[in-house]
Amino acid sequence: MELLVFVLFSFLLLHLFCCISSTFKFYTKLVCYYLVLIIVPSVTIPLSIFRPGDPKNILYNSWVVHHIVVPLFGVNWKVRNEERLKTKEPCILVCNHQSSLDILGMMYIWPLLSPCIAVLKRELLFTGPFGIVSWLAGFIFLDRCNSEDARNTLNTKVKEVKEKRVPIIPVVFSSYSSFYKVCEKKFDTGTVVVNILPPVYTDGLTTQDIPELMKNVRSSMLNVLTLGANYNPTKEYVKHIDIAES
Repeated sequence: MELLVFVLFSFLLLHLFCCISSTFKFYTKLVCYYLVLIIVPSVTIPLSIFRPGDPKNILYNSWVVHHIVVPLFGVNWKVRNEERLKTKEPCILVCNHQSSLDILGMMYIWPLLSPCIAVLKRELLFTGPFGIVSWLAGFIFLDRCNSEDARNTLNTKVKEVKEKRVPIIPVVFSSYSSFYKVCEKKFDTGTVVVNILPPVYTDGLTTQDIPELMKNVRSSMLNVLTLGANYNPTKEYVKHIDIAES
């Protein structure tokens, strides 16, 4: 009984300090968030260990994010044009990176992507439970300190794209700045709009066309990000680069 009273009193005191100080609230939520990134994978590792390398293992983490983490932190995710992800054909997803909160967004939309394999920097492999659960899901880790190794890995994937004519689907997370800003020590509740852009087709492209392809995809994503969360890219404005084989 005394333990229960102590816990309730601690939570009330914590809530009071969060209401009084936005800086205290920022650090409290940030610490809790990183604790969640440790606890959730720790819980799901035993469920994934019998299926190493299976991308569907991440669905366990996605379920926890949907039902517990999102309500707990008050960060909601609104997906637009999700039908563009409901394809049985293989594709490559390119997402914009803002902060560690991206992990929440990816876990939230993962049921729409599954099965999917993410490409992460190699440093994340050594981040404890998160790295282990990522490895168990068959994620690809790039060693950015070894540019040759990273380049070889990417070149292998580029060849697969060229051979299979896999389309690229840009995914844009709207800015977090309205509720999350490190420089202002702000971490409130808010809504992130996830815009699924029209696919960029790679038919007729060669390896020489990759820089132009990257430029085109980046430009379309920046356009949506700049226009803000209220913008809905319903038109097929993403340019289809049609370059003949050389």
